[in-house]
Amino acid sequence: MALLKPLTRDEIAPELHALWDECEKTYPDFRNSWATMAHSPILFRHVWGQLLALKKESPVEARHFEIAILVVSNATRCDYCVAHHSPRALGAGLAPAQLATLTALAGTPLADDHGFEGYAGFDADDSLVIDLARFVVWAGLQAPPAGVHPRVVHRLRRRLFDRLAARFSPRQLEELVWRTTQCAAFNWHNELLELDLEPDVTSLPDRSH
Repeated sequence: MALLKPLTRDEIAPELHALWDECEKTYPDFRNSWATMAHSPILFRHVWGQLLALKKESPVEARHFEIAILVVSNATRCDYCVAHHSPRALGAGLAPAQLATLTALAGTPLADDHGFEGYAGFDADDSLVIDLARFVVWAGLQAPPAGVHPRVVHRLRRRLFDRLAARFSPRQLEELVWRTTQCAAFNWHNELLELDLEPDVTSLPDRSH
C-alpha cells in the first residue's frame, strides 16, 4: 500500500480541476502518480502541466523519450515506471526485442573508453538517446563510487554532447536532457512513496532489489 494516499478530484482546489481532467484523459494509467503529486498544488500544476505540454508540443520523438525513460528506470529499478512505460514504448514503435536490450543495459556502467558506436537493432539517433540515458545514470550514480576520475567523465560528456548536437536541435537536446534527468526524480519519488500500480497496469515479474 502506498505511503501517501492518492487524492480524488473532490479533494483538490477547483482551479486545478481542468488540469486533473486533462491528466485523466491523457494519462489515466498514471493516476496514482499524478493524484499523489496533487497533494502539492505547485508540483501538480508545474510537473504534470509540463509533461502534458511536452507531449503536445515537443519536437522530440515520443520513442526517444520512451527509450531514455526505460534506460533510466531500469537502472534505478523503478518497477512503477518500467511497467507503465514499456507498453508506451511499444506504442511508440519499439519492438519487444528492443525493450529487452534496454532492460539488459540496466546497471551496466560505461567503459572509460566508451566509443558511442551504436547498438544493434537501433538506428543512430536511438543509439545516442540510449547513450545519453546511460551517461546520466553512470555519471550520477556509478562513476563516483567506482572512483572514475572526473577527467574521464568530462571527456565522455563532451564526446557524447558533440554527437548529440550533430543530430538534434538545441531545443530537442534541452528537452531530451531534462526529461531524462527528471525521470530519475520520478523513479525515486515513486519508489520512496511505494506507489501502487493501477488496476489496469500489468505488473512486472518479481525481481529482487
